Amino acid sequence: MKPRRPSRRATMVGVGVLTTAALTVGTTAFAVTDTAPKKKPAAAAWSGAKDAKEARNKQIVRAFVDLGINQKKPQQAADRYLGDLIQHNPNVADGKEGWVTWATGFVKAVPDVNVNFKRFLADGDLVTVHTHITLNATDRGLAAMDIFRVKNGKIVEHWDVSTPVPENSANDNGMF
Repeated sequence: MKPRRPSRRATMVGVGVLTTAALTVGTTAFAVTDTAPKKKPAAAAWSGAKDAKEARNKQIVRAFVDLGINQKKPQQAADRYLGDLIQHNPNVADGKEGWVTWATGFVKAVPDVNVNFKRFLADGDLVTVHTHITLNATDRGLAAMDIFRVKNGKIVEHWDVSTPVPENSANDNGMF
């Protein structure tokens, strides 16, 4: 009689147990070997950034969006904060001029637009911003995520996605 092979489910459960065990051992080993307290530079401490450069990149992105959209000054924002922009939004042309053309039309068409910053995350030269964008005082708005690449103090690349804030949600967590 041939020995019976374990079922696929039993094999997958075994793999899951081994993976969990390996991760636990690896995490524990890391935790044990990485016990030295880490100090953040004073300039970065306020923002949760790993270093002063990431903190500065967050400040650049926040100032750019605030000046260009909330304060309705796209040209000033572009002149101050944009480099040779690579744009991944299909509705906006590459370059500083492409963004200025889009943003100028947008703030004229939607004069009550407001970008409410929810959180900023930085990783090296990338800054991700989670925002609530409303078009007027009664608008539910959009939940948006923008990713900016900052190089030498200038924004040089941009990606974005957004989704409407629904009236009802399948959970009580909210989008922000």
